[in-house]
Amino acid sequence: MNKKSIFGVLFGLAFALSVILAPASAQAADDSACWGQASAVFARMGEMGEHARNQENPRLGLRNLARALYEQGVIPDDSMAALGAFVAAELGLEIDACMD
Repeated sequence: MNKKSIFGVLFGLAFALSVILAPASAQAADDSACWGQASAVFARMGEMGEHARNQENPRLGLRNLARALYEQGVIPDDSMAALGAFVAAELGLEIDACMD
């Protein structure tokens, strides 16, 4: 295989990966936006506590809480966006980044 063929194959592979991975990175950005906006609102309301590891008796933690709520069928998936949307709804809030 010559250099031109190798570069063509690498370019094609890179393009294919970018097409496949783009939705995943967009979902990650949506998750971050939802949880970021939600946590900012919670902090302004005085509803945001300290990090789980800062407690005398550590709590479950947000990621593990999201997983547990998902496993119990309370939220649609175990993402931070789903957790943010759930908490916002429970507090009666509408947070733009968390709305579908």
